[in-house]
Amino acid sequence: MDTSKIDQALTRLDAALGRVEAAAQALPTGPSVDAAEYEGLRDRHDQLKQTVASSLRKLDEILTGMPQ
Repeated sequence: MDTSKIDQALTRLDAALGRVEAAAQALPTGPSVDAAEYEGLRDRHDQLKQTVASSLRKLDEILTGMPQ
């Protein structure tokens, strides 16, 4: 049985894994903003999620009430 294609694929996978590991190590380890700014971003994100969820509920109610 010819395993050369499998060996080539494993070699490419190993090289790709090496690139992924190198990229992961190059990432910064902490948030790039200070703690106060980070908390502000989290608060804005939570507010946005609530607004979107509310809008989707309203849209769902509108669509549910429409004749089919």
